[in-house]
Amino acid sequence: MDTGSNLRPDELHPLRSGAYRDLARLAAEALAAGLIVSLVLALAIFLVAAQAQAAETSTVPGQGTLLLRTAPDAAPVAAPLLLTDVRIDVSGMVARATVAQRFVNPTASRQEGVYVFPLPAGAAVDHLDMRIGERRIEGRIRERAEARAAYEQAKSEGRKATLVEQERLNVFTTSVAHIGPGEEVVVTIEYQEALRYDAGAFSLRFPMVVAPRYVPGTTAVAGESGTGWAANTDQVPDALRVTPPVQHPAQGFINPVTLAVDLHPGFPVSNVASPYHRIDVVESAQGHYAVQLADGPVPANRDFELTWTPDVGAAPGAAIFAEHRADKTYALMMVLPPTPTPGFDAPRSPREAVFIIDTSGSMEGTSIAQAKQALAMALDRLQPGDRFNVIEFNSATRTLFGAPMPVDPATLSRARTFVAGLRARGGTEMKPALEAALTRDPAPGFVRQIVFLTDGAVGNEGELIHLIRERLDDRRLFTIGIGSAPNAYFLTKAAQFGRGTFTYIGDVREVAEKMGALFRKLESPVLTDLSITWPGKAETWPRLVPDLYAGEPVVVVAELDSLAGDVTISGKRGGNAWSASLPMAAGASEPGIGILWARAKIEALTDALKAGEAETEIRKAVVDVALTHHLVSKYTSLVAVDVTPTAPPGTTSLPSALPTNLPEGWSYDAVFGGAQTATPATLHLLAGLALLAIAWLAWGWQAAARIGRGA
Repeated sequence: MDTGSNLRPDELHPLRSGAYRDLARLAAEALAAGLIVSLVLALAIFLVAAQAQAAETSTVPGQGTLLLRTAPDAAPVAAPLLLTDVRIDVSGMVARATVAQRFVNPTASRQEGVYVFPLPAGAAVDHLDMRIGERRIEGRIRERAEARAAYEQAKSEGRKATLVEQERLNVFTTSVAHIGPGEEVVVTIEYQEALRYDAGAFSLRFPMVVAPRYVPGTTAVAGESGTGWAANTDQVPDALRVTPPVQHPAQGFINPVTLAVDLHPGFPVSNVASPYHRIDVVESAQGHYAVQLADGPVPANRDFELTWTPDVGAAPGAAIFAEHRADKTYALMMVLPPTPTPGFDAPRSPREAVFIIDTSGSMEGTSIAQAKQALAMALDRLQPGDRFNVIEFNSATRTLFGAPMPVDPATLSRARTFVAGLRARGGTEMKPALEAALTRDPAPGFVRQIVFLTDGAVGNEGELIHLIRERLDDRRLFTIGIGSAPNAYFLTKAAQFGRGTFTYIGDVREVAEKMGALFRKLESPVLTDLSITWPGKAETWPRLVPDLYAGEPVVVVAELDSLAGDVTISGKRGGNAWSASLPMAAGASEPGIGILWARAKIEALTDALKAGEAETEIRKAVVDVALTHHLVSKYTSLVAVDVTPTAPPGTTSLPSALPTNLPEGWSYDAVFGGAQTATPATLHLLAGLALLAIAWLAWGWQAAARIGRGA
């Protein structure tokens, strides 16, 4: 048959054509591959969903099993559970706290629990004991290396031991060796601290969680060993010791805390309140208040604060508390500056205000809302004749203006637009922002102030404080701590060396009140150029008394020969000379003042390191004070060792870094870069399947193209 074509009859039939046969084969293979990929993807999604559902079933604080890896490639092991009970006794200006940490091992193997936790920035830790059943072992203060060696030796010999080490002035690590299967070990530490008085109210803070810290630096260093999630760097060589693992919020809360305060203020009180937790308050006839959390145990995910306000007419003007120990006398003195009188102070000088706002990932959520609202209020407070600038920082620094600009409707409008558009993201590269604010240029005729809004979640505090000391010149630095768990140590120190004040805003509802109090301080220091004259020989801390602002007192601790004579405070008020005297003999007896003095001296010595003092001399002085007063410090630790072995020598005690909660209001994805409720193996499976699907599609397109060219 003539078909009018050179093709063979079998080539004319579609089912007999080679090209079509290839197409059919490719289509069949593609369909099969697609079905396989779809089935495996569906299985992976089911596994992820099942894992998430399992995580959701363990949302009650203290319940469930925590699975941790002791090394990147090791199989997961169950970590000890942790429950914390806090009891705080308050008398006058001093608080004595007992913190009991209960480590419970729910597994069939021996565990070593390692827990990184915060304490108040002014806490003087002086006591440790370890309790196993009815047995109680009291801790001893030793030089840090000696304490660590004693702990490791006990561990190798199968004996229980506890070690408490200081990582920062407000960050500590508890290590507990050989927690037996099903066993409970209770570690109790005690500390003393002075209370804060500001704006007419006393306050007590108990931090509950070490917030994730940004670790700057690009060079990895050996540094100090630890169990943290961040690698040691040239800027933070101890990052492994200050970055405990953080549990994803989807897996529920852990580390429940119970807390109670026994309050003996020593004067009539008009109000006792806790701004961030619900409390029950029971008042007795003797002016004693029993305070406890109203909701029982709470997750350790935000700071606890208690405030009490003296009744009308009961506010302290001056107070001295004293303690006699051996041949020494210790005193704590608090003197409030005089109440500002309208028209008394000098006329307002023009201000140069530089506002620094943290827009890093840790500020995502409620923190950035608080910071933006506070900054908007600060802008509204500026007046004609002032000048200002706004600096934001995250992974990079961005300034509103190249230099501080005069206040006028146009510059304020640009600033408000700039602030309204701020978003939280990226890292916390704080140093470039501080350098941009702490310029070397002079500003004659202006009162120069820096207002720094941040959660302070960084690991290189020492470097930043050194920068502030070096570059401050005639400025004053005011820090505003934002969020549920700010780094109070850094923010307090920055304000101290910046000769300003620290303000904490933990809730949006507090912004107006707290910023109003700060504005009063910014606009009119009450006392400047302060000095204190003590009777006889005295060693006092702090050595340099900062400027005083409305409602904020002078608080000084001293070691004296006796309480005879008067102490005199002098300075300038509105440009005029001012002084006040207080009889030392009027001091009320208060135990623990000597510990507070020793803690203040250790802090001052440690600060000297940031000013370039030789560490050899500083270390020797710190160790001497710490050993004399039984205090934990940068160079001393508390260690408790059981005499009786509970396991054969050489028995392995699996190390488990106890995770912490994410601070309330923080975004896990913004801090760590994505949800991590799935295990690494599941995530790797999903990633591999995604690549497989992409490769399959690419193969199909190439095959189709080949067929097209062949046709």
